[in-house]
Amino acid sequence: MPGDAPAFGLHLLPAADESLRCAVHTEQIAVDPCGTALWVDEIVVADLPRPWLKPVWAAEALSAVPEWVAAAGESGRRVRVLAAVPTHSEEHRVVVYQRVSGEAEMRRTEHRCLPDEVVDLLAVLLLDGLDASPTTVVDTGVPIRELLICAQGSHDVCCGARGTEFAAEIAAARPRVEVRLVSHTGGHRFAPTGVSLPDGRMWGMIEVAEMLAVIDRAGRPSDVAPRCRGWTGTDGPGQVAERAVFELVDDWAFDETPRTVEVEPVADGWRCTVRTHQQRWEVHVGRGRAIPAIRCGEPGGGVAKASLEYVVSEPRRVVR
Repeated sequence: MPGDAPAFGLHLLPAADESLRCAVHTEQIAVDPCGTALWVDEIVVADLPRPWLKPVWAAEALSAVPEWVAAAGESGRRVRVLAAVPTHSEEHRVVVYQRVSGEAEMRRTEHRCLPDEVVDLLAVLLLDGLDASPTTVVDTGVPIRELLICAQGSHDVCCGARGTEFAAEIAAARPRVEVRLVSHTGGHRFAPTGVSLPDGRMWGMIEVAEMLAVIDRAGRPSDVAPRCRGWTGTDGPGQVAERAVFELVDDWAFDETPRTVEVEPVADGWRCTVRTHQQRWEVHVGRGRAIPAIRCGEPGGGVAKASLEYVVSEPRRVVR
């Protein structure tokens, strides 16, 4: 099956007497991060003070959150809930980004409540729906851009160190941008990693200057596309195909264009079709290297898990 990754080559592991951080190792073996983003239609960001456990929902007061997310999934919703460092002490926020059919960018709604009411509000939004708590919605205006930067050191030291420093530099350089420190977004081996909103793209191994280009919509998208882990509106192979089209079009306006991605497994990978209301591209995504995801700081990488790296053909635009 296309999704079954082969065993990785031992040459991709650190030397037996070498102890590396996972993000350093990922850089050394030049891993392409694309295809590793979340596939979600709702991102819920809830103010929850640190320290955070690993996982963050292991705390007794939060232990039901995974069950609520699972219940939302059973009703057809793809949801990811992230804890965020609160920015106000009197009121806490629960910010929801939702992908709406026919719209390119995710729609933002901000809720506010007392700090001890956050968990109850999460229960309502996850179990009863995103429209179930109109009285907590506030109209504060939508930020031009919002960044969720993984900084959960209890999950992985790479995100704790690199993510925190990265977020501070971005916030200092662009004070009008909402920069949030959040819990584990997945892919700590690509630290610093995070989500740009409202476009819903995930990024990894990205430099400050590159993220500023994303924020400002400056330069050419193709210059920063190699740092894109994927667009959260589709799955792994679909993310690879969508990024290939994004890079080919090479225009920031593509993020403002409603689009869909169809993914069909084939014998040698996946046949993907990226559609907008005016154009269609066909992209073949194949199987690349099996990559070891090592354990931070363990000699030789510890007991590593394999993940698949994708390879992609150049998109072929289909003329109607």
